[in-house]
Amino acid sequence: MKKALLIIVAMLTMCGIASAGEAKVKVINQEKFFGLLAPGKLSRPIVVDFNATWCGPCRKLAPILEELAAEYEGKVDFYSIDVDQNKELAKTLEIQSIPYVVFIKSVNEDPAESIGLVTKEELKVYIDNLLK
Repeated sequence: MKKALLIIVAMLTMCGIASAGEAKVKVINQEKFFGLLAPGKLSRPIVVDFNATWCGPCRKLAPILEELAAEYEGKVDFYSIDVDQNKELAKTLEIQSIPYVVFIKSVNEDPAESIGLVTKEELKVYIDNLLK
């Protein structure tokens, strides 16, 4: 029984359903998002994933972003915002499709964006560009 439980937990962790440790992608709201972008507050590049719990592609992207957050820990900060819980922000940013990922190097530069489900390799290109 104990062995079967360990196998189930391992499988769920690999699928992104369970987490072996603390999440690297921090869940934030509209207030925290605007706080990050306040002058002098952005200490390093950020990746912000706009998503919803009902969105299948968003659920597939989440574990990929967790992996990337671990790989780029200390270099890039990763955040997640649920558009259903932050409707005003989604409307302000004119988000019409999710997952919608924004890559912000500084408040003085236009952010890069990715819409829809993309591969880990595609996301790494965006992130590596943040670090140039």
